[in-house]
Amino acid sequence: MIVRLCLFAFGLLTTAYSYAAESTSEQDLASLTPPVTLSTLAETALGLIIVLGFIVLLAWLLKRTQHLQATANGKLKIIAGLPVGTRERIVLIEAGNEQVLVGITPQQIQTLHVLKDPITVDTTSAESTNSFADKLKQVLNQQGKS
Repeated sequence: MIVRLCLFAFGLLTTAYSYAAESTSEQDLASLTPPVTLSTLAETALGLIIVLGFIVLLAWLLKRTQHLQATANGKLKIIAGLPVGTRERIVLIEAGNEQVLVGITPQQIQTLHVLKDPITVDTTSAESTNSFADKLKQVLNQQGKS
């Protein structure tokens, strides 16, 4: 049914196109504007900038909300994480005053070790050195110096 409808629509469009091609004269062709003008390029560029800005805004909001979820009222925090495979991770979680090392796979979460002495991690310096923006600035600074 859908295939028949698509074939009908295709036949209708090709018939209309061939009729329109036959009815145009040389005078009509001379009066047509070119398909690519400065205004169409400006509209396209503006639309692209708006879409890319929207994507950046959504990424920023997603990052902010994930950070808020990770703190969970200050009682449960993800201190650090390390990927050990394509879908496996080791994560250090602080629950109250206790730190627990957890192995996470797609099938299960398993406690690997409960730490007796809590590990102190400076999260502000770790996040700033690992952020994409800082790495990009470093690369751009290196290219600017060469």
